[in-house]
Amino acid sequence: MAISKRSVLRLPLLQLSWPFALIHSRIHTGYFIMPMRFERYGGAPDLPSAFGEFVINTLAGQSLDEHWATESAGGEFPDFKCLRGLLLIEMKHLETNQEERINETVRQKIDPAEMPFFYGARDGRSILDSISNGEAVGKAILGKLSRTIETNLRKANRQFVSYCRRNARKNCVSICVILNSKTQEFTPDIVLRAVHHHRMDNDGRPRFPMIDAVVYISEKHFQTLPDGRVAFAIAVFQGYGIVKNPWKKLVVDHVVQSWCNSRGGEAIVNSNRFHGFEAVQDIPPVMKRHELWRLQYQRAPDMRALPLDRLRVAFHRSLAVCGLTFIKGSWPRSPEVAIMEEMRKFTHVMEEINRRGLDLRLLDHRHLSTKEKKEVYKGLPDELVAMLDKDLATDT
Repeated sequence: MAISKRSVLRLPLLQLSWPFALIHSRIHTGYFIMPMRFERYGGAPDLPSAFGEFVINTLAGQSLDEHWATESAGGEFPDFKCLRGLLLIEMKHLETNQEERINETVRQKIDPAEMPFFYGARDGRSILDSISNGEAVGKAILGKLSRTIETNLRKANRQFVSYCRRNARKNCVSICVILNSKTQEFTPDIVLRAVHHHRMDNDGRPRFPMIDAVVYISEKHFQTLPDGRVAFAIAVFQGYGIVKNPWKKLVVDHVVQSWCNSRGGEAIVNSNRFHGFEAVQDIPPVMKRHELWRLQYQRAPDMRALPLDRLRVAFHRSLAVCGLTFIKGSWPRSPEVAIMEEMRKFTHVMEEINRRGLDLRLLDHRHLSTKEKKEVYKGLPDELVAMLDKDLATDT
């Protein structure tokens, strides 16, 4: 039986030394929270629109995009001018799905002979841990993600340079705000690692001298606080401008605290828990049936405690029963309700296999004992059993 696969890598978090800040969010109404799992209904929020409204209403900001014809005639420009020109903000949004870029790297770097055989989506850590060059592949993936951050910083710095040449001001604070509400691969520590890595050129000079601070706001990543509340992350990287002019940090702190007050209604909670961020699971308003089945199992993984031999039996029993529908034979077709139920069970089995990171070759039917095979094919037509397992058909 040919089984295709589509791997989705979820990268491990790196422990970096930069300080993080956490904000409480108004997430208690309409959210389904489980230990180490946080579901958000209705899909990801429109974070760029929310932040744009915050800048205009709270920071007395002016959208320079509204004067695009005038500004673009002179060159590039940031998104907002605030506090009577004291503050410039360029907003970048990480919204592109990274699965294909990561899978491309995996295909290029992994020896095909070592690639695990699986169907569906699974945590990439299980893949990297199972191959001989897992560390090198992980570094290649991080490098690709890092270059995305570098590109955004390079563009923001260029925009600040162009605008400030046309609008000279002695004292000005320039902040690049990176927003993320959708992409789980860009964890806060990975983003700050990328900023730190690209901050200097080979001669030790700042590569982005016009960016006084990088503020990363993620509503895709959360931590559960000791008191049980859930908080999103804000990560702040102070640039060369703040090192030279420490007063600029006060402006950055004002922006961050004002955003926290506006978005979460509470003060910042400082944290050193660099490794504790989990991805929010966004639940769309409309789901396909197989997506709903996967979600149901993720919420209640009732096969988690099954030993491997029992999971193997469950896998082949599910395949065999589904064969009543998908293999042509003389037996009567199952009712539609029964078909859907067996497909749901198969989805649950596959979800557990992927949760464990198992290679499907470990579940080969040749590992089944004669007793287990009889359990797998119990009550099924002899014609179907003969198609699925010639050895058992011969034995019987």
